[in-house]
Amino acid sequence: MYGNIPRLTKIIYLNIILYERSDMMFNRNNEPIIIKNDEFRKCILFISFPIYDYKEEELKILKDVIFDRSEKYDTKRKLAIACINNYCLSYRSKISFIGNNAFLEFALIYPSVASLKKDVLQDNLLFAREMIFNPYLENGVFSEKLVRESIEMYKEGVKNKLKRYDGYCQYKNDLLIDENDYLVSKVFKDLSLLSNVTSERLYNVYKKIISGPPLTFLIGNVDEKKSKELIKEIILDNKISNVKFETDYNVYVKNISNSVEVVRENSEFSTSSVCCNYKVRDMCCYRDRVLLTIVKNLLSSNNSDVLFNYLRNDNDLVYRTNAYTYSFGTLSLISFTGSKNIDMIFELYEKAMNYISDINYIESRLPLFTEKARIDNELDKEELSTILFDYVDKYLGYSNEKYYDVIKSIKPLEVKDFIDNRLIMVSKYIGVGRDYE
Repeated sequence: MYGNIPRLTKIIYLNIILYERSDMMFNRNNEPIIIKNDEFRKCILFISFPIYDYKEEELKILKDVIFDRSEKYDTKRKLAIACINNYCLSYRSKISFIGNNAFLEFALIYPSVASLKKDVLQDNLLFAREMIFNPYLENGVFSEKLVRESIEMYKEGVKNKLKRYDGYCQYKNDLLIDENDYLVSKVFKDLSLLSNVTSERLYNVYKKIISGPPLTFLIGNVDEKKSKELIKEIILDNKISNVKFETDYNVYVKNISNSVEVVRENSEFSTSSVCCNYKVRDMCCYRDRVLLTIVKNLLSSNNSDVLFNYLRNDNDLVYRTNAYTYSFGTLSLISFTGSKNIDMIFELYEKAMNYISDINYIESRLPLFTEKARIDNELDKEELSTILFDYVDKYLGYSNEKYYDVIKSIKPLEVKDFIDNRLIMVSKYIGVGRDYE
């Protein structure tokens, strides 16, 4: 749930996904983008509406309400039959974030002409149009029952998370390292904000979003000219418009104190939580994110599990331990243990950080991380969705760098300098379990 958060991950209390900051303007027309690729037997249609202004509590619920049904397909059975008739392999919708920029997304997968011996693009475009532009309504707004159920489901998710010792620990620790509500959303902290969400307000928000021009992408073994014309006609109503918004994709930590903040509280759980947090000084680019990931992998990964070895294998002190990163520039060491072990765990945290800063150890592990990145990079080429979203990210001006390209250029001395001079301990969280009584 935590760590390197991918672009499309849903997290129950995560406010926004955080990346490097760049103040610029996206300004392009919404001519359909066709990406010809004949190496796969399926095609992916991807439609993305930029969301220009929003209230967080509304988007939290809207994501669970949209594309539930439509005016034409007003039952789950009709939806299922339509998908079968259209050879639709799957479709999904979500509200996605890149930094502070939000997007309403609809994606649909169907077989290529070469694999099916039949062109079903038009049928699936008509299905997408129906689902997007003719949502199922009751009395002219979204279903009040569905909205109410979605609100209650969100509240229950929050409450259930805080009932678990690990969920409560990560919530409290994230509050400690957070800046400007980047990690922990206002809604998660104050569920009363959801009282402002109504069926009518949600529908008005949705209408405003889809009234703007979307960005449309199609990837697969397709007829480029025919596909573009069909998308323009069915999705865009033959209207090509400018899509313009200020990008705020990239955010990094700024608040690094000269002293270590310590929060210690007695917990209602039997298990004690022990967290130690670091922030990266002068975090400024994608390369820094890769360096931070290397540090995390030195502490806790298949190729280097120093943290687990020190705390569990060698000393049998913890039930669980791991290292987590957020890409806006934090590293957290988190363990669950008995209260009598708390002080020793902090000592071993320090020992582990010293151990991974040894240049000889870095030299022995870095090639393994690089090789894994190479293999992952090759595997990515076998996923049509990965190829598509790499293209979309570049088109939006978000990312032009590949993880493998960066890590293979990083030398052991650069990693050591990063650990020694740029990782700053900023805080500790201790939740003392009931065995203190």
